[in-house]
Amino acid sequence: MVLSWKKAIEAEGRQHCNEFVSQQDGLPVGDSSMKRVLGGKPSLLTSFSILGAFITVVIAIIFAWSLENLLEQNTLQQEAHSAADQVALVVSPNLSLADLSAPLESVRFAQIDALIRKDILHGHIVHVKIWNKGGMVVYSDEKNLAGQYFPVSDELEKALGGEIAAEVSTLDKLENVGEKDFYPRLIEVYVPIQLAGSNEIVGVYEIYHDFAVLEPIIAATRRFVWIGVGLGFLILYGSLFTLVRNASRELIHRNEENKLLYEQEQTRRTEITALYDLARALADTHDFDSILDLVTRYAVETVHVTFSRVALLEGNEFVIRAAYPIRILDYNLKVGERGTLGSSQFYQRVLDQNTPSVIFTDNPDLSDSEREMLFLGMAKSVCLMPLWSGERALGLLMFAEERSEEREPFSPDKIRLIHSIGEQTASALFRVELFVQLEESYLATVFALANTVDAKDTYTADHAERLAIMALAIGREMGMTEHELEDLRYGAILHDIGKIGVPDAILQKPSHLNPAEWVQMREHPSIGARILAPIAHLAGAAQIVLHHHERYDGKGYPDGLAGEATPLGARILTVVDSYSAIIDKRVYKEARSHAEAMSELRKHAGTQFDPGVVEVFLEKIVELGGIP
Repeated sequence: MVLSWKKAIEAEGRQHCNEFVSQQDGLPVGDSSMKRVLGGKPSLLTSFSILGAFITVVIAIIFAWSLENLLEQNTLQQEAHSAADQVALVVSPNLSLADLSAPLESVRFAQIDALIRKDILHGHIVHVKIWNKGGMVVYSDEKNLAGQYFPVSDELEKALGGEIAAEVSTLDKLENVGEKDFYPRLIEVYVPIQLAGSNEIVGVYEIYHDFAVLEPIIAATRRFVWIGVGLGFLILYGSLFTLVRNASRELIHRNEENKLLYEQEQTRRTEITALYDLARALADTHDFDSILDLVTRYAVETVHVTFSRVALLEGNEFVIRAAYPIRILDYNLKVGERGTLGSSQFYQRVLDQNTPSVIFTDNPDLSDSEREMLFLGMAKSVCLMPLWSGERALGLLMFAEERSEEREPFSPDKIRLIHSIGEQTASALFRVELFVQLEESYLATVFALANTVDAKDTYTADHAERLAIMALAIGREMGMTEHELEDLRYGAILHDIGKIGVPDAILQKPSHLNPAEWVQMREHPSIGARILAPIAHLAGAAQIVLHHHERYDGKGYPDGLAGEATPLGARILTVVDSYSAIIDKRVYKEARSHAEAMSELRKHAGTQFDPGVVEVFLEKIVELGGIP
């Protein structure tokens, strides 16, 4: 039972812990007791109280009943031994073995009967019988029973075996017919008969006690047992219940503390996960707009505010560059709006402090224009996080909340998370600035290399720009997007940049190239693609440069792509470059006519060239009157 109480306490503690760290059925944490009331489900402590009371009552009843029976049996045994001693002292010395072999003769019967009536039949002893081993009554104070045989009862058999036996009889045996008319119940005591000088059991005395004499004693014993056991178990149950209740309250108190610690740990874990996800996403982003869109979305989803905005400094002006609402709002977040830094003393102070600042709608230090810029009135509170890169201010990250401060405050945990998001945002913006500067420097270097190629190979003077104009005209006709057209333009301008890695002797050789020289010449698309690869926004152009010598039938280089496996931009450039190669004069050949070039394109459409591109090209070349 103690173990079951211990388990109940532990289960109660676990239940309260689960209630405090979970929110079920839309009820706030801590309302689990209300849920139990509403749902009719008792708590474990209540269940334990009911079950404990039931078990205590059952055990008390069993214990009291067992003790009562034990005391009753003890009383009966005392009476039995008292009667046995009395009869053995009075009757046994006057019996002989012959007296037990048959019913007593009249003289012996009278002698034994007188002795028994004088010294035995008084007080609560009301009858005496003497049995022989054969189950015959050799004497009874009811003379008519002498000489009769009756079935041997269990108690008589025990006495014949040497034990003193006793029972409370309801007088339903055949030999008790006479007693039944006078007594409702009698105590029957069976005593073994041993004659002087012998250990042999030769018969049994059956002594009848009036149960009415012992009944008040037994009733008093019962009352004492039941009252005593009841009070004892009541005190025991009360003590254990108090112990369990106090232990349960202590567990609840500790679980409340554990719940707070658990919630704090979960908050930290959520913050760390959110910041890690944001850092990983920012690491894969290389332009301002994508970073700002990403930051404003993460800000709303992790800090749990109504909306967020980013205002960046451009010179002496703040510009709202991005905004993200948690839901569709009834007002415009004014992305693109500008405001001078000098017009907002408050903004300047926040930037100078370089720590998150929380502003409420009733802040008296705000001007009307500042209040309008912060959306205070629609938002109940706003947290401003300055963005700094080293010693340079980048702008402000704004977190706005429509709900009241009491309902959704900017808690220390939120402020800490806002500070971390702001630091990551500033770092990402600074990194993108460096990346853009590096990319621009690299791109300038690439164009310098392209100009160097033009200078080495005189026929290419303005060649790339002319190809770009024609390629863009075809691309627009074939429905390419603006981004694809930009890739095509850079691909056309830089398609021969790989020739920087081809020796001048091969580039300027006046005769046809030998096989070994062709191997080197065919490396220039791959070299060009590798040069452009480090520039992220030239990735599409790099693919065009890499594949502009592929053939429609798959026999080109460097990868032997066939059909539409080759990028459309590269297929367009192949046609335009081939047309230019036919009509331009080279060191190893003379220029050919426009008509011949048109004929060559038609001839090789479907093998060397994409027939769809050739068809569009021929239409456009007529409109333009040749490559300009």
